[in-house]
Amino acid sequence: MEKTDVSEVKLQAQADSKAEVWTEAINQAREHCNAKGVYTDGSMNEDGVVGAGWHVEGGIQGGATLGKLATVWHGEVYGVRGALEDAPSNYNVLILSDSQAAIAAVKKAGSIGKARTNDLKLALMDIKERQARLGPNAVSFGWVKAHNELFGNEEAH
Repeated sequence: MEKTDVSEVKLQAQADSKAEVWTEAINQAREHCNAKGVYTDGSMNEDGVVGAGWHVEGGIQGGATLGKLATVWHGEVYGVRGALEDAPSNYNVLILSDSQAAIAAVKKAGSIGKARTNDLKLALMDIKERQARLGPNAVSFGWVKAHNELFGNEEAH
């Protein structure tokens, strides 16, 4: 697998900021990146079943059940993969995740050209394809606080 530069945007909001501040910071980042906002999430229900979800600005939503053997981290990465697959291919995207670990994993795998899971590999392949079509800034990542009443994040959950 080839190395891929994966950029991260630092949103201008603090972890304890209200949803309105986060929304404004996200809007500014989207404008800066000229990108559609794409929210992703992974979670585990009370029965121990892991799932992934995503919400693309404009109303595209998706999700998957990964089962009891998966971890929440796997759900987060699957959410990134699903979002990249479903987001319109002719737009730059800003992936907004509440998982710093998933963002770090994508960035690290891109920088070394090696992914430790198939979903991570597929996400990086999609990033590389988007970059080839739209340029090096086709995909950016940004961390958002979980459960902060952000519309897209709540929809992805």
